[in-house]
Amino acid sequence: MVSNAHGELSLSPPVGVAGRVAPQRVLKRWLVAGLRPVFAVLGVGTLALLIHKAGARELGAVLTSAAPWLPWVVLLELGRQCMDGLATRRSYGEGAGRVPLRMLARAQLIGTAVSSMAPAGRAAAEATKAALLSPYMGGGTATAAAATSQSASLAAGGFISFPCALASYLLTGMSLFTVLMLAHGVLLVLLSLGVRACMRAKRPGDWLICRFSRWAPHAEQFRASARCGALLPWSPMRAFLCSRLFQVAQYGVLTYAVGIDTSLVQAFFAQGLYLCALAVGSLVPGQVGVSDGAFALAAGVLDTTAARAMSVALLGHLVQLLFVVIGALIPLVWRVRAPLPVAPAPACR
Repeated sequence: MVSNAHGELSLSPPVGVAGRVAPQRVLKRWLVAGLRPVFAVLGVGTLALLIHKAGARELGAVLTSAAPWLPWVVLLELGRQCMDGLATRRSYGEGAGRVPLRMLARAQLIGTAVSSMAPAGRAAAEATKAALLSPYMGGGTATAAAATSQSASLAAGGFISFPCALASYLLTGMSLFTVLMLAHGVLLVLLSLGVRACMRAKRPGDWLICRFSRWAPHAEQFRASARCGALLPWSPMRAFLCSRLFQVAQYGVLTYAVGIDTSLVQAFFAQGLYLCALAVGSLVPGQVGVSDGAFALAAGVLDTTAARAMSVALLGHLVQLLFVVIGALIPLVWRVRAPLPVAPAPACR
């Protein structure tokens, strides 16, 4: 069961079938609980091997010299978080004014911590934000907005992959890096359209109601919200694209900080590497070891050493860890009393 403090958003099977599905649910939970530490250990082990191969002393020297640039990277990350929060707000459409900005900021920071550590991080972050904000908008609208935001994020990741693939082509020709970035972009755009199409379709909604009877009161609200606006959610997608551009700037600063002769082309190439690593290592917490390996493999393309290329990913992990700590502490130091759950009319996007 997943629910907020008021029981507004709850995913539970009907009482009549609870006994049949309980063993499967327990098995799935054990599998997830067992796989996450396994992938975490594999990621850390891979990172240790990469550090040993690149040279711990050289890595330490590069990281030390790059440290003064970290405050600028943190500021760019704050800008990226603002754009992500704006995308969530735009996913609520005209009814977004019901959500106080401070609550949206709180949900965004908590969701960021979740997205960095949970498998399928973006989806987990959107579900977390929906649970935190549903008292202000109603369970159905909050869930529809979360799915819309997820679709917009996929589309933005897909569209930004195309200039990344162009940058890769300019640096490497029609290489494996270029093909992967192109395929990544096409796949994400198609997934974005698929998510929105499923949200609007009648049969998936009916199946969910049959399987989770407590969704029934919110089903019509969800469907009405999902059918508003275009199939591709342009408004939140533009905010996510701005977020990705902030991330391109981050990688530009990071590559320059570690001593790589940086250009706009190389910044986009680094962003494409990160996105592909994110797709491959979605089950690894923080993509530890995955993104580091991707940058080490691309050291020749960046015309640098493996140690300097890996340092870009390591510094990115450090900034990511900072926001994970902030997001994890917020529920402890910033407690709120949520209003009574509401069920407003759906807002178009």
